[in-house]
Amino acid sequence: MFEPKYSGDDSGVNFDLKEIERIRFRIENIVIMPKYERWIERETFIRTAYSSTMVEDGTISEQEMEQVAKQAPVMNLPGTRTDVANYGRALEFIDFVINDSQIAINESVIRQIHWNLMRGIKDEYYKPGQYRTEPNWIEHQGVKVYDPPFHVNIPLLMSEFSEWIQKEDGISPILKAGIAHIHLVAIHPFIDGNGRTARLLATLLIRKYGYGFRKLLSIDNYYQRNRDSYIQSLCDSLGSKYTDNYDCTPWLKFFALSLDVQIAALEAKLTDWRIFIDKAHAQWKPFGLSERQVDGLMYAIKVGYITRKEYIEIANVSQLTATRDLLDMAARGHLVPKGYGRNRVYLPKMETDTEQPKLL
Repeated sequence: MFEPKYSGDDSGVNFDLKEIERIRFRIENIVIMPKYERWIERETFIRTAYSSTMVEDGTISEQEMEQVAKQAPVMNLPGTRTDVANYGRALEFIDFVINDSQIAINESVIRQIHWNLMRGIKDEYYKPGQYRTEPNWIEHQGVKVYDPPFHVNIPLLMSEFSEWIQKEDGISPILKAGIAHIHLVAIHPFIDGNGRTARLLATLLIRKYGYGFRKLLSIDNYYQRNRDSYIQSLCDSLGSKYTDNYDCTPWLKFFALSLDVQIAALEAKLTDWRIFIDKAHAQWKPFGLSERQVDGLMYAIKVGYITRKEYIEIANVSQLTATRDLLDMAARGHLVPKGYGRNRVYLPKMETDTEQPKLL
């Protein structure tokens, strides 16, 4: 049976989890209308899918992620980049698992996560959802930094790992998620996609056991911004070759720090959003705008423009009503139409001291 080794007690005293608990309580009690929370949730969904993929794929630019994340409230999952779209589907599968109390988090779930991640990518060599049947290793900047266990040992190691995940052992859910993350990396059971699967497994465990943070948290964004430190902390714990008694402590300290930083940023963002929403409605309603028009103008300022199609989705109105509302805002001087027909967009014109909240 797998038994993790780390310095500190099971409550996580040595990892400063008390501050995480305090911020968690405050985040759960910040009041934001559901429709605005859905905007932020969608943005977080896109940002997580991009960030985790960017840890592995350096060809994806920050600019692309920022632009897609800004449009998140009305944007379908981008289908042009298969690896990012797959990560989004894997996130949706995680929500399915969380919402069904009858599903145990075991090998089958882990393999299904991997299948969602890897299907349709590259070729059949990568075998979505199947354990590797040949040697593998981890490279960083072109240098081999870690040798995982021999492939014939994978089934037994994953079976023991699955039993440990399901075991009720009194460990803090945060530490359990962090340990699951590093141990899946340690075993490296798949040809490719191990890091993404490990990050999704940790997300699943955090959310499953009460640390969902309203699905508004993207810890993967911290990994992407601090990629070298992320990899180094894993290496500091695992060493250069798999053993069954490695020390998780360096990694768990990084994992707890990552969570601490991101939830503090999330709390600040939600507070900024609440202020932004209150000021926007107070400032714009006296101009005769309806609540749905205020929402449309908020979106136009957030993204830089709004289209009729986007307004229909945001305001939940017909094409005729959307056209009428947008033309009314243009006539009042709040929006400036640009282009014709299907290519027409509306740019925000109104001078305002109501700044949109910064992205995480």
